[in-house]
Amino acid sequence: MKQWNALLQKEWVQWRVQIIVLVFLMLTGLFMLPTFAKILVAGEVPVFEITMIISFVAAGACVFVPVIAFATMFNKDMKVPDLWLHSPASTSKLIGVKLFMAAVIGFVYLLVPVAVVAIRYLFTSQPEVIFSELLFAGVLLISAVFVTSIRFMVYGFFFIVIDQLLKPFLKGFSLVITLILFVISARIYGEVTNSVFYDRFIKIGSFDLLEIKSSNIEISYDNFLFHNTVLYVGEIAFAVFFTIGVLYLAITLFEKKVRL
Repeated sequence: MKQWNALLQKEWVQWRVQIIVLVFLMLTGLFMLPTFAKILVAGEVPVFEITMIISFVAAGACVFVPVIAFATMFNKDMKVPDLWLHSPASTSKLIGVKLFMAAVIGFVYLLVPVAVVAIRYLFTSQPEVIFSELLFAGVLLISAVFVTSIRFMVYGFFFIVIDQLLKPFLKGFSLVITLILFVISARIYGEVTNSVFYDRFIKIGSFDLLEIKSSNIEISYDNFLFHNTVLYVGEIAFAVFFTIGVLYLAITLFEKKVRL
């Protein structure tokens, strides 16, 4: 545990200034942009609605934050592999700390647009918006974006390892081959998830997220935020095991083929 905490502290010390600065810039931008947009539309759209739209887009973009953060941290240390990889810590800890730190960064950035919407709600009159409805929508949005971002981060890590494996043989051309492999893999994954087998044996145990909401929350099914709230237990289990498998394979390849 002490080793993990020391590695985590090292990552925080290296990146804390960048994290704080970017959070400040996000807060500033998300507060200022709706005000400017309000002026441009000549008062036709309430500033709160503009804030919600911009914050929704910002929250959606946060799906890529963990993978970008991890790639940045990983590539920085791979420039000095003699210092990083000769650590007494195991490969799982060295990679795990970066994955954990990247996930935390993604979650923090995801909370920024949520905080902006909440503050706008408190300081503007919104009789047409019920707080419970806003909270329910916010929780669903944060959960969906965060879970998706973790999957993207794991898949990104896998292809970063592939790039590291190809680099000794292909040099700078390894990135091109890695991108081609990524596109092919994404296509194959899409074919599998759209197959009859997947629909019949994986998409089982359906449940609708709107059924768990409080009865006093009125949400229309034609709302674009809730156009697809039906989930499947089998599909969730498949996604979890697949992501864990990709993570394990990536760590194994990195340890056996890259960390020599």
